[in-house]
Amino acid sequence: MFISKSIKMSLSMVILMTAFQHVQAHTVLEMPTISDGKKVTNNIDIGHGCKEFPVIGTSVVIPDGIDSTIMTNAADEGGKDGFSGDISSFINWGNKIRLLQNRSVFSEQGEKTVDSNVVGFWSGGGPGVAADLDAYVPFIINPANIEPSSCAKKVRFAIAIADVCKITPLSGISDETAVNLWTPAVGSKYDGLKDSHAYNSPAYLSIERDLAINPLPENCGDGLYVYVEPSAAQVDRDMPIIFNGTQVWPAP
Repeated sequence: MFISKSIKMSLSMVILMTAFQHVQAHTVLEMPTISDGKKVTNNIDIGHGCKEFPVIGTSVVIPDGIDSTIMTNAADEGGKDGFSGDISSFINWGNKIRLLQNRSVFSEQGEKTVDSNVVGFWSGGGPGVAADLDAYVPFIINPANIEPSSCAKKVRFAIAIADVCKITPLSGISDETAVNLWTPAVGSKYDGLKDSHAYNSPAYLSIERDLAINPLPENCGDGLYVYVEPSAAQVDRDMPIIFNGTQVWPAP
């Protein structure tokens, strides 16, 4: 009886640890939640390759807040109520992300800009990331202040990431061997397949209101949670990797 119980407990622990490792294997941010008004150094944490194939590059798209879907909710359980206004109603967003120079994993890197505003970045080349290992791509988040007059308690951004294992045209994208798409399902060319393990699994960056410094207005109750997704048009525009004026991924 004792041995049977011990075996069952051991098996349960193995199952739990395996499930935890599977969740941890997603590409995420090292610090998914930060405080408003603070400058933070963060990392894209690349979780694994495409089965046995290493990651040779990564591409990141940050919601610009201009061409974005904004939703709100009174509870921290996902956006429900649409919002037709500008992101500035909740937070002074835009051009807050800057890439940190680092060539320990990839030999080349660059920012993606639209009208001088950084809307994403990429890294690629060099040794890359072994299929069974993690790696960091560092970047800076400059202070983003939640609007004092708003009822926003937390603003969460869905960040689209593609971990590239093989250079293929868009038609050849496959999470089996070519790319892991950690993107929100917004109808873009980079949504991925619904039955893939990474479908609709973007990385998230949440900026929480520092209530001690920036308290909620009295009429806000417990406050609002705000959710921001990039549009399909922005993901399609900003996901490709451009190097020295030439698109290198997806292959033309």
